[in-house]
Amino acid sequence: MGGATEHGHGGDFRTKVWSLTGGPYCRPKHWKRNTAIAMFGIILVCIPLAKKSVELEQRPHHPVRPIPSQMWCKNFGKNDY
Repeated sequence: MGGATEHGHGGDFRTKVWSLTGGPYCRPKHWKRNTAIAMFGIILVCIPLAKKSVELEQRPHHPVRPIPSQMWCKNFGKNDY
């Protein structure tokens, strides 16, 4: 019979435990670059999606109170509600 190290209980256990936040190594390499790439990708997708949404927006009834999309939607005209 061996010692406790056979079963992985010896040493620093934190290096062997998986954690959603990264455990003891919470600053992965190149995290700033990876974050910038991800943000660029999100912006690259969201801007054309928002432009298409503005083109397709239609409201069959006039709103009871002002809504933010009245500022950029061309279907409202210049009426104050």
